[in-house]
Amino acid sequence: MNIRNNIRRFLKSFTYAGCGIWECISTQRNMRFHTGAAIAVAALAVICDVNGSEALALLLTVGGVFALECVNTAVENAVDLTCKGELSDKAKAAKDCAAGAVLVYCLAAIGVGVSIFGTRLGDIFAFFKNRPAFIAAAAGYAALWFWWVFVCFGKTDENKNKGQ
Repeated sequence: MNIRNNIRRFLKSFTYAGCGIWECISTQRNMRFHTGAAIAVAALAVICDVNGSEALALLLTVGGVFALECVNTAVENAVDLTCKGELSDKAKAAKDCAAGAVLVYCLAAIGVGVSIFGTRLGDIFAFFKNRPAFIAAAAGYAALWFWWVFVCFGKTDENKNKGQ
């Protein structure tokens, strides 16, 4: 195999990974929630002017949540494919453990967020105090986030849950 084909296959793998991430976003309500939360965290990081170490902690934490949610989705799909709709205690345990791993990491992520932003609540309130346009933008974002998480892909979520 020549170098050009190797490079082409390597670049194609990014397309597959992107398709996997999109599959997770479009079928998993929690992944959509995490995506919206990540955008809110990024906005707060800018507002609070976090330092490099804090930004790195936030980046690794958000990336970890996304990665675990993708792994959780892969485990759920693999278990569903293997079980072919039959109920199994071991299948349930596998899916519950994968979901539990996401929950544990999300609780740690909340801890990171509280440690970074908790001491800056005054700065956050001060930022919004005299900026009604930003308050309206934040409220609009929250409404869009709610719509995206619970409404936008609702039929996909309902179809997925019919098999459980």
